[in-house]
Amino acid sequence: MKTSSNIFKGTIYALSACLIWGLIFIVPLFMESFTPIEIALGRYLTYGGLSMLILIKAYFQRRFFYPIAIWVRALGYSFVCSIGYYTFVILALRNSTPAICTLILGICPITIAFYGNWRTKECSYKSLIFPSVLILVGLIIINAPHLSETTSPSTYFFGLMCAVLALLGWSWYVVANSAFLKKNPEVDSGDWSTLIGVSTLFWVLILGGVSLGFFEGQVDFSKYDNEGPELYNFLIGCGFLGIFCSWVGGFLWNKASLYLPVSLAGQLTIFETLFGICYVYLFEQRLPPTLEFTGIVLLVSATIYGIRIFSHSTQAEEGVAI
Repeated sequence: MKTSSNIFKGTIYALSACLIWGLIFIVPLFMESFTPIEIALGRYLTYGGLSMLILIKAYFQRRFFYPIAIWVRALGYSFVCSIGYYTFVILALRNSTPAICTLILGICPITIAFYGNWRTKECSYKSLIFPSVLILVGLIIINAPHLSETTSPSTYFFGLMCAVLALLGWSWYVVANSAFLKKNPEVDSGDWSTLIGVSTLFWVLILGGVSLGFFEGQVDFSKYDNEGPELYNFLIGCGFLGIFCSWVGGFLWNKASLYLPVSLAGQLTIFETLFGICYVYLFEQRLPPTLEFTGIVLLVSATIYGIRIFSHSTQAEEGVAI
């Protein structure tokens, strides 16, 4: 049920998830000797391994029994939100530019809001236009200094299409995941994070060998034999990404999905990018330039506006009910 209390709870859960997810922008900076595919495999192996341990413990405690249909759904969702999404992001970054990739992927709060509202009709489309325009303008302002960077036209177009596919896949997942959890209240948020983790491990084990073969020339396996700060940073980083950014972040987002209208949840995903930008500024020990700061203010303003719209809507409904 959509109430002011639920909106508040869901917003706290969503912001907590984004606070953790934003760390995926900064943790890899401590793992410079390793490629993105190595970091991704390390992260998802950790996530899957932890989930498998939780599953085994819960199974022997006789409290983790879900029908095959739920497992099939988890396999599909994990492929889209983990393997498919990250693969397209890597291809987009390598074939286009980081700025245009960030810009396209940053549009996900808008696509999630409109797609989610199309499926559930939780508010008027008119109320989504203003915050969406603010988000789009803010993203353009933040990335404006870097948008002139380019590669060859054909390579750039391929990277552009990969970024769009990543955007569409993530937008579909957020909306579908929210709808699934609301329609299946018997599926606990923690259990669902574990199911997604075990399913991710399944895909990693199958596709990991293929991916390593594809990036074989870029992987130096000898560095795994040399103990030292670089290897320790990699192991700690993968553990942090897998445990906190994947399992804990997923758990918090699943809780948020139970309380929030999907259109508002979509707008709140922009805080993952905002927290990530803030972490990068802290890492580099600098303040954002005026242009980027203006973009950040627009993004925050858009989200606050969205929260106010849904809060006023629920308060009005509660008043009518009373």
